[in-house]
Amino acid sequence: MKPARLLLQLLLVWLLVGMLAAAATILEWLRVYEIKMVFWSWFALLLMLALLDAYSLRRPRLDARRSLETHLALGVRQTVEIRLENQEPRRLRLWLTDFPPVQLQMEGLPLRLELDPGEQVLVRYSITPLRRGLAEFDRICCRVTSGWRLWEKNYYYAEPQQSKIYPNYKPLFRSSFIGSEQLYADLGLQLRQRRGEGTDFHQLRDFRVGDSLRQVDWRATARFQKPISREYQEERDQQVVFLLDCGRRMRARDGEISHFDHALNALLISAFVALRQGDSVGLLSFAGQPRWVAPIKGRFQISRLLDQIYDLDSSPVTSDYLDAAQQLMSRQPRRSLIVLISSLEPQDREDLASAAKLLSQRHLVMVASMRQQVLTDTLAGEVESIDDALRYCGVSHHLQDQAAMYAQLRSDNIIVADTPPAFMHSTLINEYMALKRSGIF
Repeated sequence: MKPARLLLQLLLVWLLVGMLAAAATILEWLRVYEIKMVFWSWFALLLMLALLDAYSLRRPRLDARRSLETHLALGVRQTVEIRLENQEPRRLRLWLTDFPPVQLQMEGLPLRLELDPGEQVLVRYSITPLRRGLAEFDRICCRVTSGWRLWEKNYYYAEPQQSKIYPNYKPLFRSSFIGSEQLYADLGLQLRQRRGEGTDFHQLRDFRVGDSLRQVDWRATARFQKPISREYQEERDQQVVFLLDCGRRMRARDGEISHFDHALNALLISAFVALRQGDSVGLLSFAGQPRWVAPIKGRFQISRLLDQIYDLDSSPVTSDYLDAAQQLMSRQPRRSLIVLISSLEPQDREDLASAAKLLSQRHLVMVASMRQQVLTDTLAGEVESIDDALRYCGVSHHLQDQAAMYAQLRSDNIIVADTPPAFMHSTLINEYMALKRSGIF
């Protein structure tokens, strides 16, 4: 319980009267006795009112319920509802607030309310998740004002609740209801596929202008007495396993979102596309928090991936690519497309080459590295001083060593993708679809 503003104002008036009484005593005013009587009378009256008002302040009967989604998306503003009902026979004045965890940004509370007996009110406020993980909401707080508005006291209602903050899965949910072509357009992808080309037989159909002669089914043409073409589709029921780096380099940031969060977003979108293509998708994380999700096909695999990575984070551990490759080889016997998502540096050359060589004995390997924006900005900037020149030369040398590392990987038949973090998802999907169309995968 704490004094309300009205009580503090009355105490201030009493303090001013006391100062006046002290001045009257020092200056020996004629009405000093009357001033002292006013001072002590004010004190007695204020004390009596404060005690009576504090005694009458009891826990009000309020029905408070919080409506909260159990799954929140990182960086997406979402609404929380609190339904409050006054079950007291008197009017209540209160401040309403909530206690979301620190990884959420709250807007719209606290809020001043006055509730008549039996009145219900629905309060909405917004939250924006800033970090993934488990979000624990404390109880709802109502700071109730006493009848004479001299005191305020906090009372807590409802039960604590929990929500899981996932990577931004909202685009995936919306994409579940649209076709593949619209999905690729929304993702900004430029996929060009000739109708009828692929690796798996799909169906027979009438010959169309633009079909190649190798598509013509001559037996069906002779039987139906008209040109008949075979239509193919990309091979289905293949396996894609993401090898996710959780090491210290993934903690770098280009803007508000870390490279690791960019990697998770790219992984989810790419996995969603692969699942829609009829392939199985799995995950192995390394360097910090090892997680293994066996490759399974079907739309529910996205939910399994979300449950495994919502609280996954980068760590200060140095990444060991060879150890990660050995773990994956022991867990994944079937030939698959292995997509290593990391932030590579030239000093990783030997370890990465050994890991890629081991994986390529059984699998098709793609290495996807996040390019640091600061390197690109340094090369694009003007050189105006010795420090700028040294920095420019250092970055140029670094990028040359990095290019040599990528060239070595490509010479070993490893697919390499080097892209800014924000475009990682489109790069992965384009490479994946190119492999599907080529029949290599």
